[in-house]
Amino acid sequence: MDIQGLLLCSKYSSAPNFFGYCGPDENISLVDHIKERIADKEVKVILSQFDTLYTYLRLISTENKIFDPFDLKVVEAYWLGNSLLDNISNRNYSYLLQEELDLEKRMGRIKFQKVRAKVLATKFYPHHAFHVFNIFKRTGHVNSNHTLETMDQCRISFGKLKVQNAKLKTVLVKTKQLTIRNKRLSLSIPTTKELKINYKGKSFIKNLKVGDWVSFHWGFACDVLTLEQVRNLEFYTQKAIDFYNQ
Repeated sequence: MDIQGLLLCSKYSSAPNFFGYCGPDENISLVDHIKERIADKEVKVILSQFDTLYTYLRLISTENKIFDPFDLKVVEAYWLGNSLLDNISNRNYSYLLQEELDLEKRMGRIKFQKVRAKVLATKFYPHHAFHVFNIFKRTGHVNSNHTLETMDQCRISFGKLKVQNAKLKTVLVKTKQLTIRNKRLSLSIPTTKELKINYKGKSFIKNLKVGDWVSFHWGFACDVLTLEQVRNLEFYTQKAIDFYNQ
């Protein structure tokens, strides 16, 4: 059991689970485990019930001959992006979309076949942002199409910490937002965004400093990023945007 991989995966899964978008109703347990830095079988069971997440983790781990879907590098590949994404077969990813996620039924045959044809013909990197931008259909417990707003909220974003408001339990970061113009996706000029760090009185992210690079998901701060993680997240987010714009 990769404790660091499970904890990292929990950090990025907490926000959509808090809103009831993905996974079982176990947000209190998930946040408590992260706060106490305890990763056990309970956490593994909870995360395994995030259907889309776990399906992607199994694909990335299998394609890279890694036994544990919650291996730290596998988890990083899915949420932030790394070199493991280079080894994913177009055909196996297409199978995942059609057979394991049943997206032909959820999207409709014509829309799905357009996505499938593009996936089979084009180089891509199947991580979280790629799925958000290019599959269009929200997965998990919400059966609706993504809007620009939900795409921006659902992707893993990052920004540099400007202000921490301990009293309000929020932070301000300088970040870029997702925009669309003439049907082309891009990132905006830097702007300021307020993030929550508190889940109904509980917080697992602490000791933040001005200048830290912070990742966030659905308006909640997730983790402090290394410079390498920032570069990876920026690179693979842009690759997902490029695929969308092709």
